Amino acid sequence: MNENIHEAQGREVQGMLETRSRTLFQESVDGLDMRVRSRLTQARHAALAAAAASSRRPWFFRLPMLTPAAGVAAAALLGVALWTGGIGSHGLAGDPANLEDLDMVAASDGGSGDALEMLQDDLDFYDFADKAAGSEPAA
Repeated sequence: MNENIHEAQGREVQGMLETRSRTLFQESVDGLDMRVRSRLTQARHAALAAAAASSRRPWFFRLPMLTPAAGVAAAALLGVALWTGGIGSHGLAGDPANLEDLDMVAASDGGSGDALEMLQDDLDFYDFADKAAGSEPAA
């Protein structure tokens, strides 16, 4: 019941405010001289002509049309790349032998210190591999 009273009072206040606003607006419009009215009318017609001219552009020049089209094209390109196996001859996953190497590295129990110790264990082999890869003959 209390809510109905508040709603009725709110509508009454809103109606009074609307009536008062219309009255003030009409008085301000009636108080304008003819030169100001003419300039306002010319400005309104110029704005409408400019809006009509900008809407005459072809559909492919409108930015709101190009943005979704670019998004759809990018999604289609990504879908094709994923469907065909990605970029490159081995796809996104790479060579299966490389995956086995990664599994071996990941399966090592030690931290980075153990990996460095493993590299230092066979320095002669690494020296030999370096010489074989270069132009120097192996000893």
